[in-house]
Amino acid sequence: MNTPDTDTPTLHPLTGLGWNPRVARAFDAVAGAGEHPLLPARVASSRRGGALVRLPGETPADYAPALTRAAQADPSCAPCAGDWVAVRRSGDTWLVEAVLERSSSLVRQGVAKDSHDQVLAANVDAVLICEAADQGPNVGRLERFLSLVWASGATPVVAVTKTELAGDGLPGVLELVRAATTGADVYAVSAHTGDGLEELSARFLPGSSWVLLGTSGAGKSSLVNAIAGRPLMATGEVRQDKRGRHTTTHRQLLELPGGALVLDIPGVRRIDVPGDPGGVDQTFADVRELAGKCRFRDCAHESEPGCAILAAVDEGELDARRLARWNRLRREAEWNRSRGDQRVRAERKQRWKAADQEARANAWRKRGG
Repeated sequence: MNTPDTDTPTLHPLTGLGWNPRVARAFDAVAGAGEHPLLPARVASSRRGGALVRLPGETPADYAPALTRAAQADPSCAPCAGDWVAVRRSGDTWLVEAVLERSSSLVRQGVAKDSHDQVLAANVDAVLICEAADQGPNVGRLERFLSLVWASGATPVVAVTKTELAGDGLPGVLELVRAATTGADVYAVSAHTGDGLEELSARFLPGSSWVLLGTSGAGKSSLVNAIAGRPLMATGEVRQDKRGRHTTTHRQLLELPGGALVLDIPGVRRIDVPGDPGGVDQTFADVRELAGKCRFRDCAHESEPGCAILAAVDEGELDARRLARWNRLRREAEWNRSRGDQRVRAERKQRWKAADQEARANAWRKRGG
């Protein structure tokens, strides 16, 4: 897990929001190049054309014209929950002039036809992935969540929630979850009975920033309230088909009594893995380790002789379904990467075309046309 800096000046007004030397350096770089006096702020939630920022007091802010143009060209440039930004006063309005460099970005890819990324949250130290014990678990979905988090630069932590509802099936649920979470810690917790809360709560260090990720009905809001020891988030009922209702409809920044910060985002039912293959590789580290033992470096793990992965499947050391999911997510990551490359090439071509047209127009004007 990314450990927050501990040598932050305690008198800074944004210390409680995660201000640290890295953010200070990023802000100084932007403020030194700006035309107007700027102040740092952290985004609590975002909306089209603006955001709710903490200074540390909470206030709405609109995008400055330059930021609006950048966000229109690439939505991933727009401020999102957890972002550090530089703001200035313009009359009675606060304007977001720039988004500071992000230490991590939780990015969902493949949700738009133009293949632009959707940044769910930024500057996160850890992501708590919630899987309800009475609903599965859905191992394929969990692996997608893990791939997303590993690719973001944050540390994934898995909470198997609602353990009081699993009954005798809880050991089997935990076994499935742990088999799919190579390199990530797993906690069995119940917001209702308090089981496992003390151990999980110890992970929420002062100044650290967390995101809760999981489907609606996974118990995220109840879990945060239990860790905080008081109601911070609204909770919703679970339907008879065990699919939760979307209690959270916007992103918000919450402060826990112990000093940790939680960025709550709406429940996510569909995740396309990022084009960065590193997230999938980290999620399937056990399969990747086997791949390194194959006889041929370019082994496709299908029918080649000396394939260590196929041998592990034959010997019962690797579940064939996990191998199939690894192959599926690898192909998906490659497809999403190619979509992004195609978009970049198309945008570059458009810029070149516009520059060529402008040059032709300038030449025509010089000739007295």
